[in-house]
Amino acid sequence: MPNFFTVSIIAEVICFLVAVTCLLKTPNLVWRSMIIYLFLTCITEIWGLYIAKHTQNNHWLYNIFLFFEAGFTFMMLGNLLGKYINCKPIIVPGFAIFLVIYIFGITDRGFFFYNYAAYTIMSVMFVLYSLYYYYLLLKDDLYVDLKHSPEFWWVAGTLLFYFANTGCNIFYDKLYTIMISPKHHLTYFIFKALNVILYGCWSYAFICKKWLTTSEA
Repeated sequence: MPNFFTVSIIAEVICFLVAVTCLLKTPNLVWRSMIIYLFLTCITEIWGLYIAKHTQNNHWLYNIFLFFEAGFTFMMLGNLLGKYINCKPIIVPGFAIFLVIYIFGITDRGFFFYNYAAYTIMSVMFVLYSLYYYYLLLKDDLYVDLKHSPEFWWVAGTLLFYFANTGCNIFYDKLYTIMISPKHHLTYFIFKALNVILYGCWSYAFICKKWLTTSEA
């Protein structure tokens, strides 16, 4: 019987519950869509763990989820960048590039091999978009209280997660050789920590969004 109470799943479920509590009544449809995305994330992780314990190959499931991960995150980044610029000229081509690499990877290797190329390209673009958001934020003359800015904290989690994840994937072969415990490599703990950071930042962002929506009502 697989243990479904892993660090990652607990962090995801908590983040989902915070999203439901804080975003259900927000007027912004893109922010509300995070509830759907996090629900899909929780289902995928639980189902993926179950499949891994029984068939050993759950790559097809994560290949399907990769498409939704890209779609929701591109949409959210576009929403945040759209506050400062017309973001379609960079978001639409970025998503198109991802789709081409995603489709090529699936047709070339099939659904039962994880599409690392598409994930890597997607991660790099998310890092670049996140850095560009912070550049626009710094250039903007409008004062923003970063402690209570949902956009700032959502992008912070996204940037840290995908930047570190990309670095770990590049050096995975070397990191994997470092044993921290008899059963776990260094990468195991890094990825768990990154999940906690991502969903912790997102949860705080949702709380800030709830506070902001309430204060403006």
